[in-house]
Amino acid sequence: MEGNLAKYIAGHNGEKSLQYFYRYLPKQEANIIQNIRIKHMDFFFQIDTLIITSKFLILLEIKNYTGDLFFDDKYGQLIRTSSKGREIFEDPIQQVKRQSFHLTQVLEQHKIPKIPIETLVVITNPRTFVDSSESYKNALKLVIKSPMLLSKYEEFNAQYKKDVLLMKERKKIKKLLMKLNEPYNPDILSYYGIDKSELITGVLCSKCNTQMNRINANWECAACFHTSKTAHVGALRDYALIISTDISNKECKDFLHLSTSMQAYYLLNSLNLPYTGTSKRTRIYHLDSLIT
Repeated sequence: MEGNLAKYIAGHNGEKSLQYFYRYLPKQEANIIQNIRIKHMDFFFQIDTLIITSKFLILLEIKNYTGDLFFDDKYGQLIRTSSKGREIFEDPIQQVKRQSFHLTQVLEQHKIPKIPIETLVVITNPRTFVDSSESYKNALKLVIKSPMLLSKYEEFNAQYKKDVLLMKERKKIKKLLMKLNEPYNPDILSYYGIDKSELITGVLCSKCNTQMNRINANWECAACFHTSKTAHVGALRDYALIISTDISNKECKDFLHLSTSMQAYYLLNSLNLPYTGTSKRTRIYHLDSLIT
C-alpha cells in the first residue's frame, strides 16, 4: 500500500510541476486535457496530458522518476539506477505510441477530421539523468525534460502549416474525451483486503490526530483541545475516497461518531451536497464534489 501511495504521489507531483510550463504555451492556440482514461478494444488506455491545436495534437506521457535513466531499444525497456539498485520498467516511448494508436481510432470512430498526433515522454524531475542506446533515435527525439516543452511545441507548429480543426472541432474533441472518460475508482478496501470494521472512524484532529467530539456546534479535540467548525469535511472526504461517494444519514452518524441522526442531517445539508431520495431516512447524499 505504501509503495502504491508513493508511486501515486510521485506521479501527481510530476504532473503538478509541469503546470508551470503549460503557461508558456499560447492559450488561444492550445487546449489542454489531463488525466483521461478511455475504454477502447475492451481495455482502457490512459492519457496523462493531451494538447489540442488546430494543426496537430501532442500526447504527453509524464514521468517523475528519480535516479539515472537509460532507454534501451534492444529490449524495449527503461532501466533506472538509483540508491535502491537497478529497476526495469516498460519503455514509456512504447506506452505513449500505443496511446496514440488508440486515440487515433477513437477520433476516427467519432468522425473527427484526421489530424497528426505527436508523442513525447516528459521527465519532470530536473535532477534525473537521462541517457539512451546510441541506436535509439526515438529516445533522442521524443524524450524531453519539462523546460523543453515550449521548444517542442514551436517545432511542431513550424512543421505543420495547415489548419485541420476549426475552433468548434477542437471543443468537440475536448467534450468527446471528457464524456468518454472513466476515472479509475477501485474498491480500495477489497483491493487491499481490508475489512470495513478495521478502519479508524470518527473526526480526527488536524493538530494531533486524536479523536474529536461534537460539542455545541463545534468539533473539539479530546487531547489538545483544538476546535474546528469544519473538521467533519475532511472525514467525509476520507469516507468518499475509501468507502463510497454515497452516504446516508445513518452512515454519516456512525462514521462521524455523532449522537443523533439530526446532527448528521444538519452537517450534510450544510455542505449543499446533491442527494437522491425524498425523506430524511431514505435520502442518499453524493460526496463526489468533496474529492474532485
